[in-house]
Amino acid sequence: MSFPSAGGPDQPTHPRQPLPTLAQGPTWIVVAKPPGLLVHRNPRMRTEYAALQRVRDAVGKRVYPIHRIDRPASGCLLFATERTSAGPLHASLCAANSRKTYIAFVRGAFPHETEVLIETPMKDDNGFLKDAASRVRCIGRSHEPRCSLLVVEPLTGRYHQVRRHVRDLHHPVIHDGDHGDSRINRWWRENFGVTRLGLHAFRLSMTLPNGEPLLVTCPLFVDQAKIWRDLPWWEEAVAQEPDLLLPPLPLLDQTETTIEAEN
Repeated sequence: MSFPSAGGPDQPTHPRQPLPTLAQGPTWIVVAKPPGLLVHRNPRMRTEYAALQRVRDAVGKRVYPIHRIDRPASGCLLFATERTSAGPLHASLCAANSRKTYIAFVRGAFPHETEVLIETPMKDDNGFLKDAASRVRCIGRSHEPRCSLLVVEPLTGRYHQVRRHVRDLHHPVIHDGDHGDSRINRWWRENFGVTRLGLHAFRLSMTLPNGEPLLVTCPLFVDQAKIWRDLPWWEEAVAQEPDLLLPPLPLLDQTETTIEAEN
């Protein structure tokens, strides 16, 4: 793992914290997106110093996001560093042998001992139902406090799919303001200091357009690592996913999340 140096066109006038580079090739880069950071700016948040701008400034040229991660979530984020590679990379990521693996910190003690396949369809932006499927397995659970750690592999790519599918299993992600329970979220905030969505894009596995395999794991960020390591199921979870023990990543300095409107 390395940390890219700043530089490139339109770089901010003040030094900014770069995102950790998890893997890099001639035409692509995988970075660790911290929680609370947009993938790219939008009309409502025009001054956000988003992940796209940070990676662009670090590599010194335009970059192209191949997929998205919700702003409050964290983890692996793939960019193309050449326009011509964006399409092939997207096609490779959508291939049947590709996998995006999420760690979900959810409410309640998950009752299933074996992997669960959930196939609740989801509406698209036009209101039409689309097929959706996710594989879910539990790697840690406790009854006091009532929570679980799940590994979720979405087999399709619907909006908020992981968050909605675990909710449909009656175990919403903790601190999910859209699909969870505000009373439960408040309890976790007041008793354990949980202040953000318990969802982490843990691993990315795919075959690159040139035929080479890519397997990338993003360590936890320090906020989740600190809380999860004190929960009763931590050793059980680590026994099944040893990469949870990778040195945790620092959070983004929140004073650096905005820049003056540019371009």
